[in-house]
Amino acid sequence: VARSAPRQNGAVSSMEIKAPAAAASALAAALLLSATPAFAESDGGASNVENTKIMNGGASTIVNQRGARKTITRGVQLDKANFAGEDLTGVSFQQSQIRGGVFEKTKLLGASFFDATLDDSTFKNADMRQVNLEMASLVNADLTNAVITEAYVTGATSFKDAKIEGADFTDTFLRKDQQKELCATAKGTNPTTGVDTRDSLMCP
Repeated sequence: VARSAPRQNGAVSSMEIKAPAAAASALAAALLLSATPAFAESDGGASNVENTKIMNGGASTIVNQRGARKTITRGVQLDKANFAGEDLTGVSFQQSQIRGGVFEKTKLLGASFFDATLDDSTFKNADMRQVNLEMASLVNADLTNAVITEAYVTGATSFKDAKIEGADFTDTFLRKDQQKELCATAKGTNPTTGVDTRDSLMCP
């Protein structure tokens, strides 16, 4: 039985970003790569679970070192965007298209990929604790050594042909057919948690 997170109510910010596919890389750079992001400390920002889109339907906000506020909301086109090494705690990519995206060593604690397309994306060594993957597509995604503990997954979440060597799925509840599919290729030990991938999936 999959564990479900509260559903979004569809609210969006007045700063909603809508970018065409051709501008995906430029958008990613404008949001995050021009300066190291830091979340607002006064009200908890996106790092405060009460402020995340998963909980209240609002858009997640990033504040960079220059004080500029950038918002990622639903339906953003970010194919091949590079977020490697960034801190995206609590950020929402709900219903976004991020084919071939790079999230290597990215902190995604409590982030939402609800109904997002993440095919061919890499999450190597990513911190994906409590991430929302409900209805997400991770076809051929690379989850090598990722920590995906206590994640939210539904039967509609696709891990088809995903690479999961060394991934830790502890306390992520999967449907039996999903578990069987992942166990068919599961191997390795997560370098961060020390947990064997097969043990985290409770493979027979």
